[in-house]
Amino acid sequence: MIKILVVEDDKLFAQTLEDFLSGEGFSVDICFEKDRALDLCYEKNFDLLLLDINLGKSTGIDLLKALRNSDNKTPAIYLTSYKDKETLLKGFKSGADDYLRKPVDLDELLLRINAILNRSNKILKHIFLGEFTYDPKERTLFNKKEKITLSKKLALLLELFIENRSVIVTKDMIKSKLWEWNENPSDGAIRVYINDLKKIFKKEKIKNIKGLGYRFEI
Repeated sequence: MIKILVVEDDKLFAQTLEDFLSGEGFSVDICFEKDRALDLCYEKNFDLLLLDINLGKSTGIDLLKALRNSDNKTPAIYLTSYKDKETLLKGFKSGADDYLRKPVDLDELLLRINAILNRSNKILKHIFLGEFTYDPKERTLFNKKEKITLSKKLALLLELFIENRSVIVTKDMIKSKLWEWNENPSDGAIRVYINDLKKIFKKEKIKNIKGLGYRFEI
């Protein structure tokens, strides 16, 4: 799944972006200030950054400069209310790929995101899993007999297994992937999602590794 980081100090707008982009099949992290964004970029490999220029005590421009100086080349789009050419020029010089003025038209934002991902060769593609074909954009599994639409969390779990195929996936990895910062993960919920996947794939394809986690073998 394509991973997008939204850095926006307007929490309501950030939530709107998260809801919209998640509905379009993207995995979205949000944060509200520069230092947390830097930490997230070191912890995870994002495919795209959506950055507000005004971040209170800092700016999206300073953030992107810091990332580029550390050789982080993740494509970036500024979402900004600034209209003066001087600020926009600074934005592009800092390493931005595009910008959109606020208020943002979400359909236009989606077009620009897909254009950048297409240039980066990161458009979502079908993934073949034995007798199944997985469409990450639609969160749907296909085989000759049926079409199975997955819930968001079940799709995220499957994608985590795909990204770590034949490698042990720990419960901490699952919790980090499936639950947002303001949600409460549980081992019981993990077991439910694991069992749901086992009902779709053969049980032996998802192995319990006692005391460690799970391994997806397909």
